[in-house]
Amino acid sequence: MLSKRITVVCLLFLSLPLLARTEARPQALVSARVLSSEGAVEIQRRGQGQAALAKIAFGAGEELAAGDVIKTFKGGRLVLGLTDGSQAVIGEQTTVEITDLSRSPRTLFNVLRGKTRIRIEKMGGRPNPYKVNTPTAVIAVRGTLFDVLVSGGGETRVDVHEGEVAVSNQSSPDVFVVLPPGWSTRVRLGRPPESPNTFRPGRNDDTFEPRREARGPEAGGRGGRDGGGAGDGVRPRERDGDRSPGDRPGDQRDAQRDGGRRPPQEEN
Repeated sequence: MLSKRITVVCLLFLSLPLLARTEARPQALVSARVLSSEGAVEIQRRGQGQAALAKIAFGAGEELAAGDVIKTFKGGRLVLGLTDGSQAVIGEQTTVEITDLSRSPRTLFNVLRGKTRIRIEKMGGRPNPYKVNTPTAVIAVRGTLFDVLVSGGGETRVDVHEGEVAVSNQSSPDVFVVLPPGWSTRVRLGRPPESPNTFRPGRNDDTFEPRREARGPEAGGRGGRDGGGAGDGVRPRERDGDRSPGDRPGDQRDAQRDGGRRPPQEEN
């Protein structure tokens, strides 16, 4: 009887390191996948050992990898979903490159040109800490609903509908502006963000997919949902939304005078 007890105790001690390793296992990584698409859309990917991108067939649920490039053409649109429930509506004539979502701080993607509307889900009452890059700007997400518009020359405009985002230039991240709802800024190559201006925000929720998995297009990415849809899905609606705050957000000159406040650091 005593030997059995000793055996059980030894097994318990031997299992403790395994339990510790199990508890220390990191949480599941965030991944991106296609929720739906309509019109002319392509996804390009590098094959193993290949330098050039090649078009792939895809449908709803297709998981995207770092380096994948999404291209929409006139009349095309794709809704991208993250495992935490966040979504991005990639409007027509837009190019977006998926980044490595396993790295920290976590950058969702690079908007190379065109229009993308982004809705970030909250965890514990706060938006998940993400960043979005463009050729000229770094956008640190403090808010939940905002638009990113990039011209052919790389000029970036950011419109905030809900929450806040901090916007800086790629070349000078210490000089930035913080945009509350109803405010917008532009970033040009080699220049700090312009002083913010107001616009009329609107939710336009019908551009996003419901929380259940949406039906996707046929393989190849052309086609998709029946019915009219919401156009390119990223133009702010011309209707009254949340009113802008009474105080004007600080511009880049305020940041310079204060020594350059940094956008919030992302959590691991």
